[in-house]
Amino acid sequence: MAEIPVLVCVAGALAGKRIIIPDGGLELGRSEDNLVVIVDDGVSRFHARLLFDNGSLWLQDSGSRNGVYVNEERVTQHRALKVGDKLRIAKHVFDIMLESDSMIPFTPSSAAPDVLSKKGSDDTTDAVQSSPSPAKKRWYWPF
Repeated sequence: MAEIPVLVCVAGALAGKRIIIPDGGLELGRSEDNLVVIVDDGVSRFHARLLFDNGSLWLQDSGSRNGVYVNEERVTQHRALKVGDKLRIAKHVFDIMLESDSMIPFTPSSAAPDVLSKKGSDDTTDAVQSSPSPAKKRWYWPF
């Protein structure tokens, strides 16, 4: 059985959330069209995308003004990710883990509901498990 990558938010309003990265990946940003919605002044509407395909995990910055960082190094186009990397978007820091390693207890955030992931924000589920809806913004990979 293949391991599934998971984002675990360790800092920011989403702290404590575990987000499973589905086949095909997910989008992160301020817009409601993203699978993971991060309401923060430093986050662009379409900030970044994670692609999980054929066992590999990739990050692409969409050209956001404030950037996306992996291990405190700015990513300007795309970059392969591995377990143990730290992904930072504005005030939010996510650890890249495997699902089996990320089984930490979930504590609902005291943050306002508008800063939580749009899927699973109204209950105590801690993972995005449904298929992502088709994005309205088209993403192009430079490779």
